[in-house]
Amino acid sequence: MARTKTSRHGLRNLFIAIVAIVLIIVVAAVILYFAAPDVFDDILGAILPDRNDNAGNNTVLVRGDGELQIHFMDVGQGDGILILFPDGRDMLIDCANYNNSSTVRGEILDYMDDYVTDGQLDYLMLTHCDSDHVYFMDEVLEEYQVDNVFMPNVLATHDKVAEADIPQERLALFTDEDTVDTACYADFFIAALTEPDCTVTLNVDADEDSNSVVITDGERQSDGTYDGATYMLTFYCPTAEYYAESDLSSAEEKNAISPIGVLEYNGFRIVLTGDSNEINEPTFVDRIGGQLDCDVLKVGHHGSETSSTEEFLDAIDCEYAVISCNAAGNTFHHPRQTTLDRFIERDMTVYRTDNNGNIVLTVGETLTFTVEKEV
Repeated sequence: MARTKTSRHGLRNLFIAIVAIVLIIVVAAVILYFAAPDVFDDILGAILPDRNDNAGNNTVLVRGDGELQIHFMDVGQGDGILILFPDGRDMLIDCANYNNSSTVRGEILDYMDDYVTDGQLDYLMLTHCDSDHVYFMDEVLEEYQVDNVFMPNVLATHDKVAEADIPQERLALFTDEDTVDTACYADFFIAALTEPDCTVTLNVDADEDSNSVVITDGERQSDGTYDGATYMLTFYCPTAEYYAESDLSSAEEKNAISPIGVLEYNGFRIVLTGDSNEINEPTFVDRIGGQLDCDVLKVGHHGSETSSTEEFLDAIDCEYAVISCNAAGNTFHHPRQTTLDRFIERDMTVYRTDNNGNIVLTVGETLTFTVEKEV
């Protein structure tokens, strides 16, 4: 009996000691968090698994001091996203509306002028060739000096192209057999390939283990990581093999060449989708390893029922959704209620350009949404 009593007494003392140690660690961590947050982040990063493990490479981002902004511009039925990075660089992803409204075009260019004040745009990406993503892009290229253009591996075959003075080495970039003959894509195609002092890169990954389009303030290292990066926008583009096997004659196949981007800053992740759908979403999920904890989803294809699938939403686990659409002004009935129901089932807060106007997401220490109109 005496031995049993002593053993129990010893276990009780051990338990008390463990609790005391845990409390000391917690108190020390709280003090360190508020007194020296940078040191706290470094220690936490060394202890916990890297949140970037499934984000394309093993780069560990350092905390940034400034703010990053994403402007989801109200273009009507279409897409237009302006990103202002904390180091002063900027990027436009798509810019158009379905009706090619001259009024909307003027409003969007005026809006951009308020934020891109030096006449220079660092990056411009066209996700795919549809008119509601490309219509205004040639005028953007005319309005601004664009340093880098990212575009689909799709040759424009409208008569305008043959008449344009496009450098042969740029035409030789396009290797896929699929072509698009619309006038609006040709206007962009010509403007992009004749833009002076501009680097043109196709939205094509060599394979599913590599990312050809990465926007970051870090310095690339020999192992593929980026040193000193505070932000990183990694695009998961279709591979050369995917282009070769796909027939872009169908609308869904055309939409599915949209790269899916993951923008990371200060511990937050925003997913940008173009018109991605049930064809390329599963590939993205596979490439990120099945799960990637994210915060904000720019909804694919304006809320189409073939986009934002259950599996895709479960893989990225976002709290917010942003839809670029004009429900009253399109025959596609975007966003579809079946898609909205998926967001409701996951308790996601939904912002829509047709309801909220221009939507600005500011990423700093927190996520903040600012809308032009309250519903």
